[in-house]
Amino acid sequence: MSNRVYFRGSREDAKRIVARLALALVGKDAAEAQVARSVFLAVGVAALSDIKADFVRKARGGTGEDGVKWKPLKKETVAYSRRFGPGEKARLKRAAGLGSGHRFAPGGKPGLLSEQQLKQWKAIYASALKRLMASMDEAAAKRRAAQIAWAVMKKRGAKTMLEVFGNRPVEVLRDTGILLNSLSPGVWTEGGYRKPSQPGGSEQVFDLAANGVTVGTNVPYAEAHQNGDPSRGIPARPFLPRGDAPEVWKQRWLDVAAAAVAQGLKRLLGAA
Repeated sequence: MSNRVYFRGSREDAKRIVARLALALVGKDAAEAQVARSVFLAVGVAALSDIKADFVRKARGGTGEDGVKWKPLKKETVAYSRRFGPGEKARLKRAAGLGSGHRFAPGGKPGLLSEQQLKQWKAIYASALKRLMASMDEAAAKRRAAQIAWAVMKKRGAKTMLEVFGNRPVEVLRDTGILLNSLSPGVWTEGGYRKPSQPGGSEQVFDLAANGVTVGTNVPYAEAHQNGDPSRGIPARPFLPRGDAPEVWKQRWLDVAAAAVAQGLKRLLGAA
């Protein structure tokens, strides 16, 4: 797309047009304020496009254009907390040689033991606990007895959720999609800007001002992931630039702004 605007007129006409454009871009001329709005709206959409692309790149294990690479999820998180896609759990169980009957674990929790395996686990645990209680306090004896029971059962072919589910490929910070949706560009029309309609879109920050635009997210847990939360064991995984934006982003934003300015100037020329 060409960003060139051709003008034929006097020097005074040109000065007047440029003056009107300058006023429009700082929001000081109500009649041409739409020009500034269009420029800042275009830059805001471009910024969200870059933020989204970098988010997806980092979520898949890559390095963002800001030079940031996210820490991968722990196997425990993937195995015990991450959601499964349609049919994913059944496929993983079949690949591990397990069937629908492998759904039990000690303590009434969901797991991957069969009923018979669970009975064996309990018998091994009870025997080990009785022996260990003679030399350990109860809490330590229970922990050690459970370790012994699992070690024996694994040798007999039992599988754990950590083993079967913990290595599946997942994208970081894309469990529900809410955070990414809140940082994705919406729909830009002549009538203005509409935030994404997907879950999380309403939490998007897209604020047009007289001299610029602010984009971001109001998702409640966003800050914990952006900056990290050691008290909850959450490492920092920045999805917004820390400090200045990458140069490649700024150049793209300048190109987008230039195109919007050119369109605004064309409208002013048409109205002159």
